Amino acid sequence: MKKFKYTARNLEGKTIEGKVEARSRDSVVEILQGKKLIVVKIEDDLNISWEKLKEINVGGVPIKDKVIFMRQLATMIGAGLPLTQALEILEAQATNPLFKRTISNVLGDVQGGSGLAEAFRKTNNVFDSITLNLLEAGEESGNLQIILERLAVELEEQKKLGEKLRSAMIYPTIIVVVIVGVILLMMFVLVPAMAEIYGEFGAELPAITQFMINMSNFFISYWWLLATIVSLVVILYKYFYDSPNGKKFIHRVALKLPIFGPITTKMQIAQFTRLLSLLLKSGLSIVKALELTAGSLTNVIYKDSIMEAKKEVEKGVALAIPIARAQIFPLIISQMIAVGEESGEMDNVLEKMAQYYNDEVSVATSNLATLMEPLMLVLMGGAIAFIALAVYMPMFNLSGVIG
Repeated sequence: MKKFKYTARNLEGKTIEGKVEARSRDSVVEILQGKKLIVVKIEDDLNISWEKLKEINVGGVPIKDKVIFMRQLATMIGAGLPLTQALEILEAQATNPLFKRTISNVLGDVQGGSGLAEAFRKTNNVFDSITLNLLEAGEESGNLQIILERLAVELEEQKKLGEKLRSAMIYPTIIVVVIVGVILLMMFVLVPAMAEIYGEFGAELPAITQFMINMSNFFISYWWLLATIVSLVVILYKYFYDSPNGKKFIHRVALKLPIFGPITTKMQIAQFTRLLSLLLKSGLSIVKALELTAGSLTNVIYKDSIMEAKKEVEKGVALAIPIARAQIFPLIISQMIAVGEESGEMDNVLEKMAQYYNDEVSVATSNLATLMEPLMLVLMGGAIAFIALAVYMPMFNLSGVIG
């Protein structure tokens, strides 16, 4: 629901101004005409209130809040509470302002006769297309409680995976930031002071010290050029990445990178098998399930492969055949899918494969953290050793210069 400001006239010709909350401008017109008012002007109410400021969330509604919502709604529906009453309870106890307002809008739509999935589609994209399609399937089949429980598990899996990746990258990120900070401090503050002191003695400086002084002079004199180059590189990268061929090239390279490539592959396969299993268990057709799964994958190479597989499945080809032909899936995936298609239990087979690859991702991210720690220590140690040599080597010759 949005707020609008309006100007209207009553039957006596008197001008009336006010505000009204509605879904669209057409709805405002209907409301005002219902009050026997003649519409003059309607515009969005752009007043910024404290409540609106509180609703600003970077990254949207946290996954934790979504999981709690799914589990509690499933519990209340399973206990026999009407959907509207369950939503009223969840709205009252919601702590996130944006999510609270979203639930309020959904509750109003459900009370007006809309389905739960349809009501959430009108909101500000709290849930993705997969979640909304599953909710719709649950409503149509009468298994909304089961669908909500499965969605809660899926969201928890996404949350765990994100936390593992973040924890694995925290240490390397901190080290890189520290190294960059130290280098900038040396270039702009310490090295100029050191150059001034050593310059007073008129002695020839070691090559490593002279190199640092030259670098410092370059940084100080041409910092604007370096900033421009960095900005241009970022802009060009974003422009290239946003192009279809550019994104495909970068994602293909990402799959071939040492260490990170295998992790990316395992993550995509884990997501593919987990989501496809969830969608098939919920009663969606294989074609619709493949389309939604492809839309959720982050790597374009895997996304395109799944969409190509979907086209062949529409023609009657078994899913295992295009998956095997794609060559970006391990052989075991196509073999297990073939087994699932023959036995009629592809959802269960995919679920087991998803669990296997989730475990593989967990091990890989743990190994990444273990591997990155000594590498970062060596990198930081090397930087410190280089700086120390550059600063202290001239001191070894100072006694000779003074003498």
